[in-house]
Amino acid sequence: MASLKDLAQMASSSSGLTFKLHPLVIVSISDHHTRVKVFGCVIGVQRGRTVEIFNSFELLYDPSTHSLDRSFLEKKQELYKKVFPNFYILGWYSTGADAEESDMLIHKALMDINESPVYVLLNPLINHAQKDFPVTIFESGMLSETVAP
Repeated sequence: MASLKDLAQMASSSSGLTFKLHPLVIVSISDHHTRVKVFGCVIGVQRGRTVEIFNSFELLYDPSTHSLDRSFLEKKQELYKKVFPNFYILGWYSTGADAEESDMLIHKALMDINESPVYVLLNPLINHAQKDFPVTIFESGMLSETVAP
């Protein structure tokens, strides 16, 4: 069993960012997860090239219309700002075995709050052979296209 110290994982990425994921985030996402895929925001701070994710809260997402409840999101953001004025929405989370194409709709919807949101994916399936914690953090990347005249 991993200790809490082990769970406050530090991971580096190919872009040079360092991520610090606090155990409260994992507990919150796990608590939010039932038998369906869930979505939420991750909040924390970014200092230089270090992104520290301290907490999370659920998002109300309607998969049939692919829309977020914006008023709910804004209200939660406002409440967190009162208690944690230095925390910002760094990105979002969901649960599942893999990232899905439909996840990009949520990602794009949050880009007006954070132009480069991170995506935290928690795999709730138990794999006894896997020794690593089942969390993947995806960074936003910029793609450019060259169009010939």
